[in-house]
Amino acid sequence: MPSAEQSLLSRVIAPEQPSGQGISRYTLYSEAPSERDPEFVHIEDIPSRARLFNWEINVHTHPNMFQVVFVQSGQVRILIDGREETRYGPVMISVPPGVVHGFEFEREATVGWVITVSQLLMMDDQLSRQFAFSQPLLEKPNITSLPQDQQLEFINQTVAQLEHEYHSDAVGKQSMFVWLLFSLLTRLGRVIQQIPDSAPQDLHTERFRRLNQLIDEHYRQHHPVEFYADLLLTTPASLSRTCKQVAGKNITDLIYDRMILEAQRLLIYSSVPVSLIGYELGFNDPAYFSRFFRRRVGLSPSEFREQRERK
Repeated sequence: MPSAEQSLLSRVIAPEQPSGQGISRYTLYSEAPSERDPEFVHIEDIPSRARLFNWEINVHTHPNMFQVVFVQSGQVRILIDGREETRYGPVMISVPPGVVHGFEFEREATVGWVITVSQLLMMDDQLSRQFAFSQPLLEKPNITSLPQDQQLEFINQTVAQLEHEYHSDAVGKQSMFVWLLFSLLTRLGRVIQQIPDSAPQDLHTERFRRLNQLIDEHYRQHHPVEFYADLLLTTPASLSRTCKQVAGKNITDLIYDRMILEAQRLLIYSSVPVSLIGYELGFNDPAYFSRFFRRRVGLSPSEFREQRERK
């Protein structure tokens, strides 16, 4: 069998930029909004897209997007985070942001859907506090074969409702989509909880997972790379290699990405003044925070907030 990079074709998703490790970083599709849109959600059935590209999707990452691939029936070859497995539906694959993944679907026999949601939406305070399965679902990839029971019936119905809401123009569409999504993920988390975790953790994968936990705890303090390397009992150079291999990014970019996600969340979901948001994120100078935000997002914080309020 040819290698993953050789056998899966890089034609299905619009590239954002190369990663330096031969793994592409992507927005979702060329016709979709930018990944900078923090409320972005998308659902699409597998056949309608996969037929266009010979049923093969090359290895790639979505830096700020969480994805669930639900194969209801048919065979799928899965390449995810250095693992390769072949499964038959029903199977659910959860892909956290930044995880390298690719698929080869059984031609004209695969039925299923791909659900994509912005990482920022997954971080919403109210939802995250009530979600019991953050670690198994949102911090590491999972491949979960689903039992033919009431769990599967619930998942089928929920995915059908998600697709309906996505294509409807009903009042409260986004809220309904989000709650259906968290209902689906909660049910999936229950299934995963019942399955022993037999997959060995690659050193780089585990170190990257811990690094992201530490960044989440300390990003407001603007610590240097050496701070995180010391906590992980490694060197900055070794930690940098881990980040490049797993995410195609350097450590500073990961820290800045986390700051920007929090800034966007506060700008959208609160009325806190921009200057106070900067202070909350560890910036002593509001003007410097605004310049930092513009460099990363392409808009000033005030412009970003105004744009979101117009939607």
